[in-house]
Amino acid sequence: MLFNVFRRKLFGKGFEKILKYVVICTAVFFGLYMAEINVTIAPFIKYLMSGSFTAGVMWHALSSDNSAELYGIAALPFRKHSFTFSYIGAYGLYTIITKSALLIAVILAVSVPDITEIFGMLICTLNGILVTSAVYVMKKHRTLGFIWAITSVAAVFSEYALILLSANLIVATLLLFAASPYNFINSFSATAILKSSQKHSIWKYLFRYMIARKNYLINTAAMWVVGIFFSFLLRESGLDAFLPIGFAILSINTPLCVLISADSSLREAVHFLPSGTKMFRLPYFSFIAVNNIIAYTFYLTSFGLQVGGLEPKNILLAVIFALLSASGSVVMEMKFPLAEWKTESDLWHHPRKYIVPAILMLLAGLICVV
Repeated sequence: MLFNVFRRKLFGKGFEKILKYVVICTAVFFGLYMAEINVTIAPFIKYLMSGSFTAGVMWHALSSDNSAELYGIAALPFRKHSFTFSYIGAYGLYTIITKSALLIAVILAVSVPDITEIFGMLICTLNGILVTSAVYVMKKHRTLGFIWAITSVAAVFSEYALILLSANLIVATLLLFAASPYNFINSFSATAILKSSQKHSIWKYLFRYMIARKNYLINTAAMWVVGIFFSFLLRESGLDAFLPIGFAILSINTPLCVLISADSSLREAVHFLPSGTKMFRLPYFSFIAVNNIIAYTFYLTSFGLQVGGLEPKNILLAVIFALLSASGSVVMEMKFPLAEWKTESDLWHHPRKYIVPAILMLLAGLICVV
């Protein structure tokens, strides 16, 4: 019963959405298979890709704001394990069908794994669902949970990987049987974002909004790491002239660019401001621009330390790209907000997020050629 409630919330009443993703995955598989694209992929890489990708998407789905949905259900009488496995089952099925299945279809098409490897990928995908869920509900012992997750990843490199990962599923299932369903409820307190102040500041609101949602901070910090890594990649490949391309890549800071789409109450509040959206646009623009500049600073500093300095034009380009990225992101959110999404993961992976970076990539390519 509870499973159907969660399933309908994610997939709708019918099975049209499931069939749509099945058709897409089937088309991708046969398209790549008939193209005879062959890539040699080690078994442990296949296991890591299927398991880690599923785990990341599942964690994102579990950590989204669901208080409005779950508090009402939690007020009804239910069996503890029934709630837990219905919730995990629905979100796990959604994660696999809408996200992991496409990745697995590509791997199956280009590498042609044997039956053992297919079974291993299935085990890793299930680990990504169950182990991630078990770690998520271990809120008072989260450090221990992360250590367990790391050892699970390490098990992939063992010759007994499938045995260890199968045992992992049993442990995760037992922990979930004993877990409190209330640990799945996430509520971002308004007091963490809105505090009384003599001076009302949209910048302060946006900053507290980010602080209240740790996923946003983690993603932002991850872009700094990507910038440092990409600078090393350019240097090692001898592609120093293609430095501006990094600015386009680092503009894909998804959470900052979907703040309005992610929160319907914020979207309504913006349109009810005394000056309309004009009062919100400039602070939002400057907030994204500053975050872009911070990411570019990590990128340029890393690159400059490797080559022994930076040309002034690269610093100027960083500022220009930061402003262009912020402008495009604000226009997209104000004019084309995303409303039809089921989980935050859907929102973060929406194709719209690539429009502005793609335009900046073309601009960076032209600059590199010129």
